[in-house]
Amino acid sequence: MTRRRNLPNGTEDQNGDDSGEASASTSFVNGLFHMSGRTRRLMILLACMSVAFYFLNNKEQQILDESHYTDARKQYLKEGNRRHERYTGVQHYTRPKGPTGKFILRPENEFIPAIAWLMSFPNSGTSFTMTMVARASNRSFATNYGDEVTAKDEPDSLSIYPRRPEGPYWSGYSGKINTPRDLPEKYVITKTHCGSRCINCGPDQYIETPFMFLRRCSQGHARLTPGGVRRKYDVEYPPERVQKAIHLIRNPLHNIIARYHLEHRHANYKNKTNWLDEHQNDADGLQAWCKDFDITYAEADKEYFQDNIPKAICHGEFFKWTQWHNLVHEGLALINHPVPLLTVYYEDYASNFNETAMRILDFLELDLVGELREFTARSDYDGYFTDEQVKDIRDLIKDVASDQTWKEVKHYFGE
Repeated sequence: MTRRRNLPNGTEDQNGDDSGEASASTSFVNGLFHMSGRTRRLMILLACMSVAFYFLNNKEQQILDESHYTDARKQYLKEGNRRHERYTGVQHYTRPKGPTGKFILRPENEFIPAIAWLMSFPNSGTSFTMTMVARASNRSFATNYGDEVTAKDEPDSLSIYPRRPEGPYWSGYSGKINTPRDLPEKYVITKTHCGSRCINCGPDQYIETPFMFLRRCSQGHARLTPGGVRRKYDVEYPPERVQKAIHLIRNPLHNIIARYHLEHRHANYKNKTNWLDEHQNDADGLQAWCKDFDITYAEADKEYFQDNIPKAICHGEFFKWTQWHNLVHEGLALINHPVPLLTVYYEDYASNFNETAMRILDFLELDLVGELREFTARSDYDGYFTDEQVKDIRDLIKDVASDQTWKEVKHYFGE
């Protein structure tokens, strides 16, 4: 039972004997009033600073504490019945105020190291470039495709920004030597293939606008475990986070041949015996592969190109290749701040390796502390296309290429 006592003003105190803390507080306040004005103000200021420091430090620790990482991720996830679900930071991107609270780290401090895209059409030297940079600098690379580098003993893909589960992603312990490298201090080379690169698709799917291409440059995949279930998610971050970019270009003939070799390996993995019987891993197999596209997408080609279907063999592949390099420049131009761009030719690794490697390291502001990885390239690409086919491919690329792209690639045709 709570005892009540009368106060001088006639009201009743319902705290009974539980008034120790109140008495202590009253004594503290009374003590302040007996101090000099200057001392009293100083004591009040120190008390306020102590309280503010406690709450701010507590909130910052909450933000950076990985135990809250799963909670922070929940606000991005959208439940649905699809196998791959998307959470995006582009269309409705706001700095989070949910489970992490209202105390937000300054963006210039949060996004370190800055993203330096390695923009490459598939099979144009992406893996070599990333591993060369990592070994030479002893610093990690990053990738938009976290599902490719998630270690078996890690529940989630590891974002390079702890509070941003949309990536890009750190390789962690997923490398072949199972030894993680620290992230760079300034810029981290980050793998992206962007858009306009599908294999089994027609022009209604591979024709893209610069805006769509740019969005796809910042999209990827990750392995995440909301609710304790590890699944693959589509992810996306704002392209505005990108501060530099490397544009990797490879001979278009060799690039498409390499694409075919990769398709052949995939068919082996999947044991597609009928397809393998009809497509040898040589020039004849490539020619058959290209003819398959002509037949499969004949109607789509007619609807899009009408009477101007390109004569070139594998015209869809070479159209994608050319459009992709056009869109590198057009897409980056949409970012609301300047993005320095370094153009690197795959063939320069063979002809001028040391200088090319150092240009990349200097661009990324990385020091050479390890050995440069030896470069070896296949030399069996001759004879896949006839001279007449090469002429038709050249005409297609020149017709589709922007002035900037043609200037960058015309040397592949002796011009």
